[in-house]
Parts: sequence; structure tokens; C-alpha cells
Amino acid sequence: MSRKAIKAINWAALAERIPEAEKTAFSVFKAKSDQHLRRMTANPETPPKIDWAYYKKNIALSGLVDKFQKEYESFTVPYPADKYTSQIEAQEKELLAEIEQFIKESNGRIDTASKEAERVKSLLPFSEMTMEDFRDFCPDQALNPDKPTVWPHIPEVQPENEKGRPSH
Repeated sequence: MSRKAIKAINWAALAERIPEAEKTAFSVFKAKSDQHLRRMTANPETPPKIDWAYYKKNIALSGLVDKFQKEYESFTVPYPADKYTSQIEAQEKELLAEIEQFIKESNGRIDTASKEAERVKSLLPFSEMTMEDFRDFCPDQALNPDKPTVWPHIPEVQPENEKGRPSH
């Protein structure tokens, strides 16, 4: 983990999202991370340069310093290749696009619901409404005096739906 990555962690924001049951494990993890950061900052980011000329001048064994220098400079620490950052960033872009789409859709639903709520608030209370007011407000539910219905006033038993049915 790089120094920049550890310093970029927002521990306060992370702590807010941790469930109460996981607070102890989170504290242990943060303590380990802080200990790692302290050990890492105690050392320089790059190792100090070795003065090979000084050692060549002061060590009598010929070729020993050259051998150490060659081995030291050829030594590399294998770090695993970073093959996940690009995948994570691509997934983050997809999720951000989905979130933006969801926000737009939700704002549309909120606007529609707000308009409907305002419309309902502007209506007369049902206790003060006349049959004509109810018919204007709910034309699909109100009784139509020009087209009376028979009891139980459900579509299945109305005379217009009886056509074509066999008589019993």
C-alpha cells in the first residue's frame, strides 16, 4: 500500500458506516493500519544511496565491492501487478451512471407524487363534496345518472355485459 493511499483513507466517514457490532473489529483494524503507517513513515520512501567509491577505496579485497554492487543493483523486489484498479474504476463509473439514472427517475417520481399530493390537497374534503364534485374528481368511480347500474354495481353483472351469455 502506498503512503498516499493510506493517508487518503477517511477514517471518520468509514467509522460512521460501521455497524455497532463491528466497532471493535474496526478499531483493531485502524490500530494496525496506524501502526503500519508509523513504521512506513519512519523509513525514507527510497533507500539511501550507497557510496560505492568509498567502499572500493577502503576495502582491500579486490572485486568484493564490485560483486556486492552488482548484486545490490540487480536485486528487485517483486511486487504483484495491479490488475484490479482498472476493473474497480470501470465498475465505479458504471455504478455512478446507474446512480445518476436512479436519481433522475426518483426525482421524476417525486415530482409526480408531489403534483398528485398538491392536487389532492386542493380538493374539497369528501365530507363536504357533492355527488357532482365526486363525479368530476373520480369519473371512473362515480355513478353516472345517464347510465344507471344494477346491484351489486360491479361490471360483471351489468346488463351491457350480459349480451351473449346463455340464459339459465
